[in-house]
Amino acid sequence: MLMDLIRGAGLLLSLCLIQGFNIRLLKNHKHLQRWFAGLLFGVICVIGMVQAIHFSPGVIFDSRSVILGMAGLFGGITVTLIASIISLVYRISIGGVGVYIGCSIIIVSALAGLLLRYLVYKKYLPLSPVTLFSFGLVLHAIVILIFTQFPSGIVVQVMQDIAVPLTIVFAFATLILGLILNDIEQRTNTENALIYNENKLRLIIRGIPDALMIMDEDGNYIETLSNSDHLYYETAKKLIGFNVKDVLPAETATTLLSTIHNSLELNQSLTIEYERLTEFGRRLVEARIQPFPLETKKTRAVLVLARDITDRKIKEDEISFLAFYDSLTGLPNRRLLHERIQHALANCHRNETHGALLFIDIDNFKTLNDTLGHDKGDLMLKQVAHRLNGCIRETDTVSRLGGDEFVVMLEDLSRMEDVAAKQSQTIGEHILASLNQPYRIDSLEYNSSASIGITLFDNHEVSSDDLMKHADIAMYQAKSAGRNTFRFFDKKMQTLVSIRADLENDLRDGVKNNQMILHYQPQVDRYGKIQGVEALVRWNHPKKGMISPSDFIPLAEETGLITNLGNWVLKEACKQLNVWSKKEETRHLTIAVNISARQIHQPDFIENVLGAIYKADIEPQKLKLELTESLLLEDTEEIIQKMTILQGCGVSFSLDDFGTGYSSLAYLKRLPLHQLKIDQSFIRDLLTDPNDEAISRTIVALAESLGLEVIAEGVETEAHRRKLAELGCFMYQGYLFGRPCPADQVLLPYQTAKEAQEESNTVHYLQPLKAES
Repeated sequence: MLMDLIRGAGLLLSLCLIQGFNIRLLKNHKHLQRWFAGLLFGVICVIGMVQAIHFSPGVIFDSRSVILGMAGLFGGITVTLIASIISLVYRISIGGVGVYIGCSIIIVSALAGLLLRYLVYKKYLPLSPVTLFSFGLVLHAIVILIFTQFPSGIVVQVMQDIAVPLTIVFAFATLILGLILNDIEQRTNTENALIYNENKLRLIIRGIPDALMIMDEDGNYIETLSNSDHLYYETAKKLIGFNVKDVLPAETATTLLSTIHNSLELNQSLTIEYERLTEFGRRLVEARIQPFPLETKKTRAVLVLARDITDRKIKEDEISFLAFYDSLTGLPNRRLLHERIQHALANCHRNETHGALLFIDIDNFKTLNDTLGHDKGDLMLKQVAHRLNGCIRETDTVSRLGGDEFVVMLEDLSRMEDVAAKQSQTIGEHILASLNQPYRIDSLEYNSSASIGITLFDNHEVSSDDLMKHADIAMYQAKSAGRNTFRFFDKKMQTLVSIRADLENDLRDGVKNNQMILHYQPQVDRYGKIQGVEALVRWNHPKKGMISPSDFIPLAEETGLITNLGNWVLKEACKQLNVWSKKEETRHLTIAVNISARQIHQPDFIENVLGAIYKADIEPQKLKLELTESLLLEDTEEIIQKMTILQGCGVSFSLDDFGTGYSSLAYLKRLPLHQLKIDQSFIRDLLTDPNDEAISRTIVALAESLGLEVIAEGVETEAHRRKLAELGCFMYQGYLFGRPCPADQVLLPYQTAKEAQEESNTVHYLQPLKAES
């Protein structure tokens, strides 16, 4: 009987062998693997029951309890269920008095195995030999208890002959089978992990752009780890068996071997860059060398990750170039220029020498761009850069700041300031002469000039930004002096610029914070009656008091603030017209408002004018807009169109300063004008200069022939008024009739004159205020 039990245990070993094959062969088909394992465990149970110990008819003893217990522990629910069903079907088919007991053992064994699987999975119990042996003892103790359900005669005999051997043998069988199956499972898991890691490593290597090679400390190429589809796989493969001295130049090979030795000695990764000739041409290689835990022929080895960085270096050089050089001309840009200025300042301080900055601006370059196109402008800028490089020494720097602005930095000039200035002047004159030469732009010949601002420096106390500002200021002085010349920076000039900058900031605040006020200067007819006024803006500075328009109007035009300022004047004038329209003595008054070029060229100019009229609720006929002749030189058609639209709405127009600019009948007859204004420059010497008298007479005659009203400004004496009346001009504006004043004081001179006229009946025009020259 003992031999039968041992033979049953041997059957279990065959189960382990087949299950091992099942796990390996069907590792990629988990569901099929479980089904096959369930069939395998079930068939082994059947074979065990076929070879069972037949104690009496219908009473058999076999190893199914061990098999099903292990099926539950290692196979899980699916495997256990299939094996149990097969075992139950066969046991029922055998029949006999022990059929129910046999089926109970099948079910209990399967459930016990599943219970142990759960306890191990939850880590309540370790899967150790002790656990397996204990499980075998407990399981078969339960089986012995189930045996007590046999008839009493059979129970006594079973307990005497079977109970102890069965429990001991099958407990050891459970231990051995569990250990073998656990080992198979662990080995399989380890193999799967190794395969997974190997595949992952291959994917990682495939994604690495480097060529991976193993080299020994003597520089011999031993093995390549790169995939066969790597760009340099074939090249690397051909190196196997060679030494670095065979494939690299001697100097490069020596450097590489030194890096390998240093990496091994320091036990850390090192990087080296070198050039090598490949089938793709000369390439730049970056090699990362790190110690490799592999001894080859008793020599140490390193892992070399070689990467082709040729394209990257080209891109880095391009980025570096763009960071410090101008892409069009190849000259140093503003950033590099500032660095070189700092270096030059330090040199000047150390060597007690002078340096100079020459700020160069091409005259009328915008005209070239606008007429010939930016591509032609770029061609000219390249020629300018080439000519500037030809005017300087090797120690000097030519830089392009952007647009048509260049800077030349001169170093190592004389220790004496006057000599250094003369040296700078000489080079400046050379540059002007060179830039004055005709430019060949494709098939065109173009002439241009330049304006240069020069500033000297001799120490590091001044910043590079300040030097650039000084040279820029001097350049604008050269522009103001007529262009095609140079100017040196003067500290007095800097003071004026600083004052101007402060004034600009104050002006922005003034426009924003409503510091502007309007004064009105009367316009009178031949009888001395005020027919209208001209609105003139004044700036009431909170600290500096009233600031002259001649100081801030040009600044407003340059900075673009004139648009907001002009719109504010327009709105305030319309509001004042609304106030006057409610009083009998002022209801007839008109207001003339000056319009700037920036204003009229705004896309919403018409909307702004009509919006101001609508919001103020005034008659459009009471508003007169004054334009200057210079304003009509650009976009004449657009301006005429806007004037025509506004005239159709009732707004009238006056041409200011007529005769001082581009007085052309060609455009004059097309303009929807109501009035011409004779400039005060012709009135000032009207009594003594025949030319001024002739011009004034012509303007009056021209206005009459065109059906336009004419008014003279700058009338300061009675003699001026009388002479203008003789010429046919009967509308006047000037100090003779009143200075610009606040709105509530406009009628005071008129009321005084009216009272005097009623008393004497001899005054036919306004009594003049005290004239000022």
